[in-house]
Amino acid sequence: MTSSLASRLGDIPGVASVVIDLDGFGRGIDVRLEPGADETVVMEKLRTLLAAYGVRKERQPVMSVGRSQDTLTPLGVEVSLTPINGGARIEVATATVKSFRIVAATPLSLAQGLADAWCQVIGRVPIEVTGVSVTDQGRLVVTAYDGKNEAKGEGDVSIGWVDALATSVAGVLEEPDDADMRRAAS
Repeated sequence: MTSSLASRLGDIPGVASVVIDLDGFGRGIDVRLEPGADETVVMEKLRTLLAAYGVRKERQPVMSVGRSQDTLTPLGVEVSLTPINGGARIEVATATVKSFRIVAATPLSLAQGLADAWCQVIGRVPIEVTGVSVTDQGRLVVTAYDGKNEAKGEGDVSIGWVDALATSVAGVLEEPDDADMRRAAS
């Protein structure tokens, strides 16, 4: 199946190369676009073909950069994400402290940059983001390691990608005692 899938993916106009590795360490499908290719058109054709092969669901959640609300008051900080050429600018602010990071436009880089800026604003030792994924239920999951423990935070992508990312990172930054008290109060 993989050789016929690679051949079919490679036949899509705008695709320069395809590498499929479903067994190795970096499992996945790597698709390189030709210079000047219309990424939106090519991605839609890729998605349709992958769905036909049963590799991917027909429609994924729509990604939009922006805010569904003005401020994340329950989280105690304001988070903004601004796309820039080749990456993004992430800013985290409280009423008295601001921090920003320029990061690559990858899920892991975005989550790590947000966590780093957030830790600086609240005066906490930084954590290492080890994973970012989206569940079939539309939950953005961020996994992080603080040197002793692994933590997971989740956010609902239906509230917007920036808010889901902020909620997920907040989940890995909260102290275990905070989470226990919040669960006990529910």
